Amino acid sequence: MDKKEIKRQLIEMLDAGRSKTETFKALSGGKVKDRVLAAWIGGRPDPALRERHSLKVTILVVLTCIQALIGAFAGFFLFYEVSAGMALTIMLLAGGIPLLFAWGFYKNIAAVYTVYVILTISQLSRMFKGYEEDPVSTLIGVGITLAIVGYAAWLKTLLFPDLGFIGAKKIKGQFVFSN
Repeated sequence: MDKKEIKRQLIEMLDAGRSKTETFKALSGGKVKDRVLAAWIGGRPDPALRERHSLKVTILVVLTCIQALIGAFAGFFLFYEVSAGMALTIMLLAGGIPLLFAWGFYKNIAAVYTVYVILTISQLSRMFKGYEEDPVSTLIGVGITLAIVGYAAWLKTLLFPDLGFIGAKKIKGQFVFSN
């Protein structure tokens, strides 16, 4: 079987009600590495968990949309004096990227949570750029950003309990799944 066939079979088995552990045991050892297979299983959205935490996801989507609006306005007004084209480009980037994350949160895609946390944390040092001029505003902005990132990471652990920070959880060398 090729990767697409294995993934299709994995979806069929999980949708039919087989446990994640049984599905992993049945499909492991094939063309797909076990860690990739475990990540596919762990990243599969659970409708019951999504329903239970739907308000939390909605809050995250709204916060991310607010970030997109603030980024779009800030990008437009900061670069408007340079040129209108540059201002529109920056506005689309600063507003569009957070909207892509909001869409991924809404669609319940596990990798989006990980990428969001990694990208935001990687930009942490740049957030302190204006600290000398306005330390209070800078600290408030960094605090809000870190709170949203922490919220997204926490929400990922609630929605995808079988995933670690990156990849599937392993305990004593074995992949473990909540059934």
